[in-house]
Amino acid sequence: MQVVASTHPVARQSALPEEFVMETSLIPSFATLAFAVLVLVAAKLAIKIVPQSENWLVERLGKFHRKLEAGLHLIIPFFETVRYKVPIQERQLPPKPINAITLDNVTISVSLAVLYRIVDASKTMYRIANVDDAIMTIVNGTVRSVIGKTDLDGVQSNRRQLSEEIEEDLRAVSEEWGILLTRVEILEVDVDPETKQAMQLQLNAERNRRALVREAEGKKQATELDADAQLYAAQKQADAMRLKADAEAYAVGVVAQAISAGGASAVEFEIKKLQAQAVQELSKGDNAKIVLVPTDVLSSLSGALSRLSGPRSSGG
Repeated sequence: MQVVASTHPVARQSALPEEFVMETSLIPSFATLAFAVLVLVAAKLAIKIVPQSENWLVERLGKFHRKLEAGLHLIIPFFETVRYKVPIQERQLPPKPINAITLDNVTISVSLAVLYRIVDASKTMYRIANVDDAIMTIVNGTVRSVIGKTDLDGVQSNRRQLSEEIEEDLRAVSEEWGILLTRVEILEVDVDPETKQAMQLQLNAERNRRALVREAEGKKQATELDADAQLYAAQKQADAMRLKADAEAYAVGVVAQAISAGGASAVEFEIKKLQAQAVQELSKGDNAKIVLVPTDVLSSLSGALSRLSGPRSSGG
């Protein structure tokens, strides 16, 4: 059996409302999906998380509105945009050599280390196009001005003071650009070859002069010390002689007192005792052939022998 499709106008009209109902039912689902996408996009544009090392600058309708620091922030989507993300970490400019002329007309090349950080990102981004080039331009002029007031020796010996002067001159300008100079250091001071050769000759001459002066001062000090030593030795010898003379005078005085008190025989005995000891010392020598004996010693010995022999003869 064959089924023949009806081509009656009434049947065709009854089929159209079903397709229309299906299409109209899809419209709310598309609208919901578009709204959800719009909400997600708006949320993504509105929620901003700023890292610790940056500051973000927000513009509203093309005009600077506010600064976002580290943390979570909300902005108005489609009306506010983040225009700049500015790092606030400390930076260092590349140490480029700067040519300058000192007070004594010597051309030198100075290399600086300039450290800075951004403290006001809005001033840095809206007041100056390239802050690094601007700082280097000001640094060049300031360095030439400061070094032009100082001679070459002063530049070599007063680097710390010159760095402080350069930093002080740059601080006033840097505040207008929203930056803070944390440190300015002179790394190297170089001169042309001719000046360097002349400085080397001058340095050698100065070293020779100092060597001669030190040698002369050493000889002078040695002479002074030798003279002081001789004077000290002479003073000590004089003191020793004075003490010896005082001791001898005291001994003579004691002997004189002993003689005056009736001790002449004792003194005579001591003198003879010393004479006998002297004769004994002379006789000990290997080369001594003749011993000289004082007459008073011989007379004393003969007297003593006679006194000893007298009792024996009388006893016999």
